[in-house]
Amino acid sequence: MVLRALARPLLASWFVYGGVESILEPKSRAERSAPVVKPVLAEVGFTDVSTEDLVKIHGVATVIAATALAMSRTPKTSAVALTGLAAITVAAGRPFWREKDEDQRNAEFEQFLKNVALLGGVMLAATAGHSPRHTARKKAKKAKAKERKAGKKLSK
Repeated sequence: MVLRALARPLLASWFVYGGVESILEPKSRAERSAPVVKPVLAEVGFTDVSTEDLVKIHGVATVIAATALAMSRTPKTSAVALTGLAAITVAAGRPFWREKDEDQRNAEFEQFLKNVALLGGVMLAATAGHSPRHTARKKAKKAKAKERKAGKKLSK
């Protein structure tokens, strides 16, 4: 329990940082993802939507979901949202395969792998939880404590 209380904000911190960066400085991220995003937008008929606007929207959604995860408010739901957002980042954010320069390709590939690792982390957070057996034991223990407390009140 204590580890989860520490792990969630630690995991969320990178997403908050990245989301804020996307909101404040969307240009470089938009340029990097444009070769992947623009054809998809054209395919679905959204030619009027700018890549910078999408980067900002993605940043806002990421900050909201990461903040909810960090505060342990609906952690599974926020982790599922971050999973989807991280998948978008993995798919469009670091197209290392398009780089011609080998050093630049390696740097982009490293960032791509970091994004994949973060995707795995939020997938774990989305599925983390107690087993049904643990939950049943915890409920039984709580009910027993409540009965004892009620019994003490009656004996007074």
